[in-house]
Amino acid sequence: MNAKIGMQIIGTAKQSVKEHRSSKSPIIRLLVSILYVLWNTAKTAIRVCVDTDFRSILLLQLLNSKNVHQTTPLTYMDRYPTIFSACRDYFDGKQDLKILSYGCSTGEEVLTLRRYFPTAHIIGAEINKRSLAICRKLPVDEKITFLYSTISEIQKYGHFDAIFCMAVLQRKPHYIAAKGISSLKKIYPFEKFERQIIELDELINPQGLLVVHSTQYSLCDTNVASKYEALGSHNQNDYLLPVFDKNSNLVKNPTSQNTIFIKLHK
Repeated sequence: MNAKIGMQIIGTAKQSVKEHRSSKSPIIRLLVSILYVLWNTAKTAIRVCVDTDFRSILLLQLLNSKNVHQTTPLTYMDRYPTIFSACRDYFDGKQDLKILSYGCSTGEEVLTLRRYFPTAHIIGAEINKRSLAICRKLPVDEKITFLYSTISEIQKYGHFDAIFCMAVLQRKPHYIAAKGISSLKKIYPFEKFERQIIELDELINPQGLLVVHSTQYSLCDTNVASKYEALGSHNQNDYLLPVFDKNSNLVKNPTSQNTIFIKLHK
């Protein structure tokens, strides 16, 4: 009962503050603005203390913003069965492939890839240290490695036959959709996406696969697009969120965006 009364009091106080935001008195408006700042600061501080996911994401954005793309660690087993099956069929039973799961979150994608590629060497790279700690507790075989995602660490494992970059190269897609935002220039510019694609391109063997799915931009708009051709008609039509062009502007009537690409040459 006490908790219920407390919530009612907080709700009443918030409503009262809202009503005074449009006050004719500049002093009252200033006080209300200060209260809002204090209220939001307190909420954030409490969440940092009690929510480990929120804390890890906040630290990531504060300390490593240059290398962060997607911040949400959401994932699950066999998330893209059609894509994984197409890649398995492309390699037609080739043994000892070297595969990179770029942005592997808590490891479900790596475990899934093991089912599709039983003999492959699989590297899971993750920038969120909390997610990486979860990965490293998974019961995996000796041909699976999880590492902190930096280009220098990834390069130690040489070039790859396939790189999966799934639901990584995007930023706040649901927020963008809900707010009707038409430019990502200040939030997640195309140049950042392109730099990451170029970095991944340097890690792939000729005739290898670069798989980029659930992204706000298209590989076909990057400077390395001429090195690749699409594998079949596999696309991200299941991605029902806004996509953007190389000027970071919203594409109002987007066409199908390819997902699986074969690297033709260095």
